[in-house]
Amino acid sequence: MARLHTKFINTSTPVSQVEQDIDHYITVHADGVYDEALMADNRWEVFLHLSDMRQALFGWYDMPRDADVLEIGCGFGALTGVLAERAAHVAALDESLFRARACAKRWSAKENIDVYAGRLRDIPFPQRFDVLVLVDVLPRIADGEKSLAPYAAYLKSLLDYLKPQGRLLLAMDNRLGLKFACGARDPYSDELFGQLSGTVGAGRLFTKSELLEILSAAGFTHWKFYYPLPDYRLPQFVFTDAALPEPWFSEALLPYDPTPDTRVLPEGTLYADIVQNNLFPAMANSFLIECGMTEDFCPTELASIACDRAPEFNIATCREGGQFLKKPVMASAMRGIHEIAKNLETLRDRGLDVIPCELRDGKLLMPRQDAPTMASWLQTATAKDRDAILAAMERLWAAILQSSPPVPDTMNCMKKLDSKADWGVILEHAYLNMTPDNIFYQNGKLTFFNQGLSRKNCPAKYQMFLAVYDNADALSRLGLLDELKERYNLAPLWSTMDAAQRQNFADFRRYDVYHRFYDWAAMSPTRMAKNRRILKIIGNEEDE
Repeated sequence: MARLHTKFINTSTPVSQVEQDIDHYITVHADGVYDEALMADNRWEVFLHLSDMRQALFGWYDMPRDADVLEIGCGFGALTGVLAERAAHVAALDESLFRARACAKRWSAKENIDVYAGRLRDIPFPQRFDVLVLVDVLPRIADGEKSLAPYAAYLKSLLDYLKPQGRLLLAMDNRLGLKFACGARDPYSDELFGQLSGTVGAGRLFTKSELLEILSAAGFTHWKFYYPLPDYRLPQFVFTDAALPEPWFSEALLPYDPTPDTRVLPEGTLYADIVQNNLFPAMANSFLIECGMTEDFCPTELASIACDRAPEFNIATCREGGQFLKKPVMASAMRGIHEIAKNLETLRDRGLDVIPCELRDGKLLMPRQDAPTMASWLQTATAKDRDAILAAMERLWAAILQSSPPVPDTMNCMKKLDSKADWGVILEHAYLNMTPDNIFYQNGKLTFFNQGLSRKNCPAKYQMFLAVYDNADALSRLGLLDELKERYNLAPLWSTMDAAQRQNFADFRRYDVYHRFYDWAAMSPTRMAKNRRILKIIGNEEDE
């Protein structure tokens, strides 16, 4: 079990009510499942420390399986468990005895965790470490000091704890992050517009160029910048300089803000301009920096991470050179990895073109494809592509019918939604990811990938509905939406299947557990417009 070490601390720090409540949730939910607490408690701090979504920061990251890790500032252990799943041993350190005890209690079943209460300089670790992890630590070490010198000196001191081939991982916000330009509050002073005004609270935010200066002054010779979005706290994507985002990527991004009252602009609509003008590395909301004395870094160039789903489907899709990998963010997601591999094999056996894949070391490996997805092709298609689109949709419909043997109508799992409707062919297994987002399209050929979701005894018509529904905006722009509804007899059941899909999506995305996150992501354009009007009014006032 995780071991707690307290002999290196002789001071106590005040404990807030929310910290006491978080500790209580950890105590009463000894199985580590905090769904009940997240459904009932709407506070940001509770979500931040207990949500599985936190694991996305390192759920895609590769480290040596024999790695010895030191996590500085572990808090309540939100990241300690995911580090322990990837390393041989984790020493988790926090200056608060209360938080250290809670972390040890949270991971009591883990044999490879030691939790230390105290300051780093007071603990005589007998060994050096392969990996040092500091999440939201560097900004706090000098109480907001504007000079870069103390931050460089601190990082330089960490070299004494790092093996010659070791890595240092730093995560923090970017002072020039787009969210701050849009009115987000500074996490250390609670001032709007972050630290763009020059106001500094209990922590100091850095730009990319300042961090490069700090790392160089600290003596590090190699570094790699990752750009977690919407930020390092709850990442959905991780980009690098080797794989910067496409202008349209924000369509799949959910920016969020627990305190959106000062927001004046929706950051999602601004990313296209930021990307097209090569400003993304300077204006990414946050950084994850990997640095050391050698360039032996994680090979991941790009990661798309799902952590708001059922645990078995919390999977990261990573690009590494000439291949893509599906990685389990947490151990329970291995079930989802195997499900994808099994479904792809079944579709191949049914005669469909699928991306080749291989299970190796707990990851699903797939070759990188030069072809666009069918969804991205539809996004850029024009009226001259009309015939090609209709032909591709017809091939998709044929593939759906080919993907599984039919079963009697009486077995229809959706019949109760409308017992008198014509549901058409009922398939023994419906592969719900047979949609343009999960199909490579090239010269009319459809190649399927990412087939994790399936449903027994389901209408083929529902699968076709999903393919059209998910691309309704593009198809409507092309004047094909109504035609496809009629061609595949979707119109009579459209509203019924729409309602079913919304409920399925809510269940899959666990809206009951993560409802507060989706509330924070639903920042009101009306409120932002009101805030802009308020600023305009204030700006027109005469100085007294």
